Amino acid sequence: MNAHGPVRLLPPIPPALRFALGGVVVAMLAYTMWALERPDAAPAEPDAPAAQVALPQLDDAALALALDGTREQRLVLEPEPLRHLLAKAIDVGPTVAQALGRPDRMTPVAEVRAAPATFRKRWLWYEGTLETLSGPQEGHPLSGYAIHEATVRLADGEAVLAAFSLPPEPDLAIGAWVRVEGFLLKLRDLTYPTAIDRAPLLVGRSLQRDFADWPPVTQLDPTLLGKVDDSSFWPGDLAWRTLEEDQTEATWHLAAFARDTADTRTLADWRRIGTLNTHEVHEKLIAGQIARGTPLRVIGTLIKKSVIAAPPNPAGIEAWTVGWVQVREYGGGVLVPVWAPKRVEWETRAQLEVRGFYYRWQAYETLQNERRRAPLFVAADLDLYDLETGRTMQTIGTWLLAAFSAFVALAFWTQRREARRALEHSRDLDARRRRERQRAAARATAASTPTSAPPPPA
Repeated sequence: MNAHGPVRLLPPIPPALRFALGGVVVAMLAYTMWALERPDAAPAEPDAPAAQVALPQLDDAALALALDGTREQRLVLEPEPLRHLLAKAIDVGPTVAQALGRPDRMTPVAEVRAAPATFRKRWLWYEGTLETLSGPQEGHPLSGYAIHEATVRLADGEAVLAAFSLPPEPDLAIGAWVRVEGFLLKLRDLTYPTAIDRAPLLVGRSLQRDFADWPPVTQLDPTLLGKVDDSSFWPGDLAWRTLEEDQTEATWHLAAFARDTADTRTLADWRRIGTLNTHEVHEKLIAGQIARGTPLRVIGTLIKKSVIAAPPNPAGIEAWTVGWVQVREYGGGVLVPVWAPKRVEWETRAQLEVRGFYYRWQAYETLQNERRRAPLFVAADLDLYDLETGRTMQTIGTWLLAAFSAFVALAFWTQRREARRALEHSRDLDARRRRERQRAAARATAASTPTSAPPPPA
């Protein structure tokens, strides 16, 4: 039996090494969570050409014929520059107008009067009350079109003149709130039917009905959404309409509702709502058992995206983003369209968890000329998929801190216990050595003492 205590097969782990091992474990856990949070790299694809917007090229020589330096010149409308701008403006829609540098606000008429040469050929816009409307008139440079003219009275009392190609809506009457856009040709003076002095003349594509701004939309109108009829899938019907073609009150209403109520639901609230990624939801959509405006999540990969400028609308929407999301669990990877009333900057291949509202069916043709249909959603944004790694890391960090603190406390207590045992063992050895020395000294003393002589015999 060993008198010096139990035999250790392995030496005790030094404190420094224990701390190092704990740090390695924490680093490995942190790297694992970072790897989970990091999005997968998109597969290598050839670079796609950026979408180009064809801008009209204006003829400076033709426009130089438009003069407005004197009243006599402003009373005359030169036909050649007018015809030139009418031909160039015929293809300018909201997206092209935005690319031309359409300002975000109406340019004050006083600024245009002060420097007409600075604003000439620029695309401007104004909204106000329709005061006069005339046409159609002959002389349009393009076959099948005619010249229409209008006078718009702004809220501040100023007047703006407009010449355009498309006939106005039949029910657009004098006194309606309208919007005019176009290239600034010159300043004009009129004497009839109303005397007008130095009014900007815009040459554009059409006269657009405008709307008074809505207040925030916080409640859905089922009656308005119920008017949407996407039951027919023949080309030209509603199901085939693109976002540009489906600028209606129902579209604006649902988009405004999604935008104005986005802050009322947290991610946790949305996580309790169903997803499109199930066969059960698909069957209900086919059967018409899911009402328009029903919230659903769409989880998938952003395959294609486009951004367009918004035409006049009462919801205050300035831009639209059309996203096509591939949902692998839905229809074998059918592309699901999502319309968002804002400009979204995500690149393709982004992983999304769209928090949208079902609107209607969308029919489309694939690159292989196959006709398909998918449910169309309207959402406030194209939300990236959130793994909530921040909260997970916080929880893991709390547990790791507690475990590490317990580990340090255990190591400190173990070391103190080992030190106490070592001290007691050392003291015990010292006591044994002292006793051994005392015994040895006693034996030596006894050996050196002479033995007394025996008594003599009697």
